[in-house]
Amino acid sequence: MESIPFTADELIDHLAAQYPEVIYDPAQDRDEFLLKSGERRLVLFLLNRRRVDLEESRESRY
Repeated sequence: MESIPFTADELIDHLAAQYPEVIYDPAQDRDEFLLKSGERRLVLFLLNRRRVDLEESRESRY
């Protein structure tokens, strides 16, 4: 079993790799697709939040 990444950035990167984008496949179970979509939605939120935080941090330095 892997240990939890030490920093928030490491955790976000780990989750992004573990939960990739999903594409709907009609042959796939609908509930499974919805579950995977929800997981990815959280990852996308975290990636966006990190991007916004970094931009705001850079802007406040100048």
